[in-house]
Formats: sequence, structure tokens, C-alpha cells
Amino acid sequence: MSAPGIILDEPDRLIAWAAKQFGLNFFSDARAIGWGTLDDIRAVAIYERWTGTDCSVHLVSDQRPGWLSRRFIAAGFTYPFVVGGLHRMTGLVPASNKRALRLNQHFGFRIEGALRRGANDGGDMIVMGMLREECPFIAKDMLHEQ
Repeated sequence: MSAPGIILDEPDRLIAWAAKQFGLNFFSDARAIGWGTLDDIRAVAIYERWTGTDCSVHLVSDQRPGWLSRRFIAAGFTYPFVVGGLHRMTGLVPASNKRALRLNQHFGFRIEGALRRGANDGGDMIVMGMLREECPFIAKDMLHEQ
């Protein structure tokens, strides 16, 4: 078996894997990058609702050790900010998912508000955002105004 790496090809396969793991469907403009191999996907970052300045981001993994590599994180932020030229990313996290809230804050996302009773369980959804210039995972010389 080959070593895990960034998966950029077969976005439809990545999106289908993430939808099955996450238990929901994504918008038709969804794009994806993955971590692992095409035969052994470990994590997928989904980007949807592209507006020209922002997109919504979802991180889906199988939770096996090694899914959260620094290379995958760097690629996950490079894709929307550098390749996509976006100014910000938005994430929605159920308030009950403390682990995901901590992880997003560790990545540099900031809490921007709440969608009251917006989660499937009837709880709140926390709105989190990151501006391109706040991103700690990509080289600052890649973040010039486009």
C-alpha cells in the first residue's frame, strides 16, 4: 500500500466519501481535497457555497491515527485562499461538538456568532470564520492581495 498523501483528483469520489461519513449531502458547487490514497481515504476537506470572497468549509475524517497531517492542513488552507483567491472561509459547528470547536479554534478560526437552534439536534450552530491574512498554515508571501 502506498503512503498517504494529498488527493486532488477524483473530487466526486472524495465528496461521496465525505457525504457518507458526514451523513449529509453537499451543494452542487462543492469541491474537495483529500488525504490518504484513492483506495484508503482518511480525510476530506469540502468547500461549498463559493461566493467569490468566501466559501463554507467542512472537514471530515475517519478518525484513524495519522489523518490530521500538517501537509493536509496546509493544502486545506492553500486551496481556498491561494488557489481559489478567497478572502475568508466560514465554518458551521454544532455547539455540542466541543472537540470540533477546539480544533477549529486551534486552526485559527474565530467564533463570529451562532445560528440559534440551527443544528440537527435542535441545538445551536456556532459560526466560525477565518480571514486569509489570519491563516497560520500557509506562507505569508502566498497571501498577497490578488
